[in-house]
Amino acid sequence: MPYHIGIDISKYKHNCFIATDAGAMVKEFTFDNNKEGFTLLYDKLLKLGDSSKIKIGLESTGHYGTNLKSFLSSIGYTYIEFNPFLTSQFSKALSLRKTKTDKVDARMISRMLGTVDYEALHTRFYHIEDLKELVRQRDVYMTDRSTELIHLTNILDKVFPEYKPFFNNILGAGALYILKKYKTKERISKLTTRDYESIKSKTRRFTYPKFTQLKQLAIDSIGIQSKSLNYLLRLSIHHIEYISSLLDELDQEITRLYQMTDSKLSTLPGMGVIQAATIYAEIGLIDRFPSASQLTAHAGYDVRIIQSGQTERFGHIVKRGSSLLRKAIWNYALPSIRFMPVMTEYYHKKRNEGKHHKVVLTHICRKLIRLIYHIESNKLDYNPSLSK
Repeated sequence: MPYHIGIDISKYKHNCFIATDAGAMVKEFTFDNNKEGFTLLYDKLLKLGDSSKIKIGLESTGHYGTNLKSFLSSIGYTYIEFNPFLTSQFSKALSLRKTKTDKVDARMISRMLGTVDYEALHTRFYHIEDLKELVRQRDVYMTDRSTELIHLTNILDKVFPEYKPFFNNILGAGALYILKKYKTKERISKLTTRDYESIKSKTRRFTYPKFTQLKQLAIDSIGIQSKSLNYLLRLSIHHIEYISSLLDELDQEITRLYQMTDSKLSTLPGMGVIQAATIYAEIGLIDRFPSASQLTAHAGYDVRIIQSGQTERFGHIVKRGSSLLRKAIWNYALPSIRFMPVMTEYYHKKRNEGKHHKVVLTHICRKLIRLIYHIESNKLDYNPSLSK
């Protein structure tokens, strides 16, 4: 007999509801998020018989369910994850009562299993899960470094406001090296030819005319003298360098893991390995999306449709699903215009029609998602004919 099992996941315990495919309750219980609890779940599953007739549903709850999903895969069971928003809407459709408990959620997930195609996840998911952990942590570090860069800029605006505009990239090796080694505008104003050779070894683009110009900027600077701010400046540089070193390590590991996959995303023109790995990890198993439109929804690029009677209008994109996937595809939109003639022509066509730059980029993102879906589903290297 087929069974539908709904599991509501929380940090320390999970609620489980077992029913037949007809909806008749078989068992309802709670098990802890530890070895003893997992053993209890396994015993209950064994009593149900053939694992191929068991459908298990989980609500996607971040990292709290990672250990349980790994356990289910290791003992030969498959499962499906539901978006919490969908379970919430499903619950509202069944009842007007605003009752939400862990037991109710487990029952709801069990009932949902009978309304969807069971696209099971399995052990292959965990290689992707490792990659997902890394790319998400990388995004955190990138945000941290951007925040610290703002802090560094704010300090420089007080002690040496002419410094940042002088360099194209404040995070460049030369710019950070000078600040770290010479620390204050007073010291920079007294740089010697020997100092120039030292700086030149860090960046070839730092010419002698630029060197003398920087010295003059330091001499004429309107920045204030402050030991406290100079101290904070040194701490900020150290923090940025530390985060950058972590990012270098992460990039190496992300590259290693991505190269072990069968993904074809890196064959897209202008797409780097890290960007490809991020998109690949955030999509997960491509076969869990029956169509490109569902992947579009997962990326949050669906357009809100408002219909009433004979009136139908389209609103903004819904921005649900994976925010990191949405950001990664958005960041690739401009390179795709540069490297794909079809995207270039499409962009200029829409701009000539009067569309706003960001509106056209959103359209391009949806075209890219359809392209990504096609090459990943069919495991095809990119070629120009695919983007037509």
